[in-house]
Amino acid sequence: MSSKFSQYYQQAYACEQKNFNQCFYCGCEATERDHCPPLHMLQSIIDLGEDADFISIAACYECYALLHNERLLTIDERFTKLKKKLATKYAKPLRVYNMWHESELNDMSDEFAHSIKAGMALGEEAAQRIAFTGFSYATEEAKVTVREKTAEFDVEGTVFTDFKQALNYCIDTLKVEKSDFYKILVEDYQGDFNKALSQYRHRHDKVTAAKDGNCLIKEFSKQHKQNSDFVTRTVKHFINKDPSLTTQAALEQLYNNYIKK
Repeated sequence: MSSKFSQYYQQAYACEQKNFNQCFYCGCEATERDHCPPLHMLQSIIDLGEDADFISIAACYECYALLHNERLLTIDERFTKLKKKLATKYAKPLRVYNMWHESELNDMSDEFAHSIKAGMALGEEAAQRIAFTGFSYATEEAKVTVREKTAEFDVEGTVFTDFKQALNYCIDTLKVEKSDFYKILVEDYQGDFNKALSQYRHRHDKVTAAKDGNCLIKEFSKQHKQNSDFVTRTVKHFINKDPSLTTQAALEQLYNNYIKK
């Protein structure tokens, strides 16, 4: 099949010597050629008359394997998909790399420190591969100039060019709880710091309000010698009837309706 359909593809080669034999997708050593679209899908794409780049480009084995069964018809689409696949595959070491610091290893047992250090190294490598911007390449018909864009991470108007630095700013300056915030940032909002901060604060405010409400109920029950379960149920009843009520307002209503003589 490869020889039968190879005529449809143009070979793409790096324009600059520093990129020779380098994977276009992640920057590692190239050992394969990624066909866009994949060779084993070409016949159906021809039959359907679909538009595609019809280019083969240098790739490392891992990127080649990750993209092998992806029906993506342009190099740009394959590039974007590959980054997502790497982020998913290396989610655990990326978390270790982003969440831990070398200075913390001294307080760990040797075995645990070794494990964390290995995770940090793998995570750092994955982060560099994900950040790789590709390179300009040429085919027989055209030259494609890849404009290298430095990643930018906006955190409420402060812009960072490194994900880990932006995360540390949120932890150290904005005082978010790193484990909870990282989960929201990566899993829910795919690295959008501003959306993640908004959601984190919303959840944190709800938890804080609930804790404060529980404290008020306990103090009220003790002060007025009331069963705490009764007070809790009554407060919930009042708030369900009027969602604008605060816990304090509901307690005042309970006092006026049932306790005040």
